[in-house]
Amino acid sequence: MSIELTITNQDGTSRSFELTKDRTTIGRRRNCDLHVALPSVAPLHCEIKVRDGLIQLLNRDPDAQTFHNGNTVNSVDLIHEDIVKIGPVEFTISVKDDETIIRRL
Repeated sequence: MSIELTITNQDGTSRSFELTKDRTTIGRRRNCDLHVALPSVAPLHCEIKVRDGLIQLLNRDPDAQTFHNGNTVNSVDLIHEDIVKIGPVEFTISVKDDETIIRRL
């Protein structure tokens, strides 16, 4: 399974990050796997875990909000084309399994 997070900037440019670990941390702390240096992002804002073919988004700061497709969440399973937002940063999830895109049924 291949998982990418893509950030699209206001000017239309984008950057993609391939998730290669079973656990990817996202936050303002420099030691986070995906470092987002913005004051509105918590030091350890959220993480993405991959286990047994499932991709799970977990909020890691009770004072911070993590959004999934526009809704505040503490924990949710992710699939292809889901949108995750922390502070002003929005990521689109891309999931492929043996070149097949995984979607909700």
